[in-house]
Amino acid sequence: MIKELPENHKGIGTILFPYLCIEKRNKMVSKTGVRISQCMIVKNEENNIQRALSWGKGLVSEQVVVDTGSTDQTMEIARRMGAIVYEFPWKDDFSAAKNFAISKTKYEWIAFLDADEYLAPDAKEKVRDYIKLLHDTEAESLLTSWVNLDNQGNVMNVGTQNRIFKRHLRYEGRIHEHLISTRNRLHQAADVTKDVTIYHTGYGAREENRKSGRNLRLILLELEDHPDSYEMWGYLGQEYMAREEWKQAEASLRKAAALIPKEGKGVYDITLSVTYLRLLDVLILRGAKESDLLKVYRQATGGWPEEADYDYIIARYFCGKGDWEQGESHLKRGLKILETYGTVCKSMILAGEIRQAYELLAICCYNNENLTEAIRYITLLLKEEPYLMSPLTLMLRIFSQDPQIAAQGKDGARQVVRLLENNFYNLTSLKDRLFLLKAARTSDYQELILEILKLFHPEELAVVEQTLNKG
Repeated sequence: MIKELPENHKGIGTILFPYLCIEKRNKMVSKTGVRISQCMIVKNEENNIQRALSWGKGLVSEQVVVDTGSTDQTMEIARRMGAIVYEFPWKDDFSAAKNFAISKTKYEWIAFLDADEYLAPDAKEKVRDYIKLLHDTEAESLLTSWVNLDNQGNVMNVGTQNRIFKRHLRYEGRIHEHLISTRNRLHQAADVTKDVTIYHTGYGAREENRKSGRNLRLILLELEDHPDSYEMWGYLGQEYMAREEWKQAEASLRKAAALIPKEGKGVYDITLSVTYLRLLDVLILRGAKESDLLKVYRQATGGWPEEADYDYIIARYFCGKGDWEQGESHLKRGLKILETYGTVCKSMILAGEIRQAYELLAICCYNNENLTEAIRYITLLLKEEPYLMSPLTLMLRIFSQDPQIAAQGKDGARQVVRLLENNFYNLTSLKDRLFLLKAARTSDYQELILEILKLFHPEELAVVEQTLNKG
């Protein structure tokens, strides 16, 4: 069933269709001739434009590029790659530029990714299948996963986006623009987050925009027209956070929270939820009283109980204070919420830092003397990624402090070696033996160090010390 929102709900306004499995496509009648137009607005994107146009080859039927004032080779490269290029004078309005681009397309569906975003190659066929399945339904867009990468290609956080949609949708808002339906109803999206991911690499560009003051200026212009917009007050708070202007950030976020209507609470909306997430962040950074912090936390969890990030933020706060019991409690609660409600439009911080969360939970359990649970969480981490030094070191420290293992001396250390070999490591591999030896030294587990050294050939021992010192 479609989840209905209250008529007076003033959020972005998206109804999610149930998840549609690709495996069921043969059981459904689909339209085979549906085509896609790729759109983007650009300015000075000569370093990104080639990749931005390359990922769509084989999926889209036309590529429309709208340039808002490039002074580099962006337009020339786009034309050379076969895109239709238009020039559009910048009007301090992202929606105006994007809607102009949509107006220049001719096909039924739009893929509107930024120049610093791309769709993974293995997602193309899935996008094509979904569009065929959904074309004759009420669904108007695909809600995809969205992964933000830093300049080194590491995952910063994960979220969701509507970047692939039917042509009748339009953008609204000068900045932080969002899609709206032109058919007098809430925008309706199909959840395909399990199958389709968009990657975003524009961290550096965001920093440049912040330094230039462009985003701040556009948000303030939007607030002149809509002074009671809790969305814009929330975005203003986030912009002040990026500028490290913490007092202004707190004031703006509190203003946003105060403007959220009662009917907005209890109905999940990522814009509303993030307002409270950022307010918690700012209060922690400003050293607010714990009672004030927990008051905001209770308001947040009372309004949007599906959001796991509230507990993750509070858990990190308590761990930073050395309150491991509260840290453990909130981490477990956050992970349970994540398991129950998933990550569609929510829990982007915890989802993006899931490994760090489990590692922190293991540390909490260790400090709370819940050693069996600590080992269980470390095992989960090492099964996924065995070359994590901190969790392995903690595991070895727990083993070295275990009275039963310690009482057995060398035999106990041998049992630990067998456990590690049976579950995580190949001891015929020099890399694995070196990794274990370094972890044993870091944990100061002397009996284990001696047992691991026995695994090296005599000719290898000559270089072991040198290799470990370099590491």
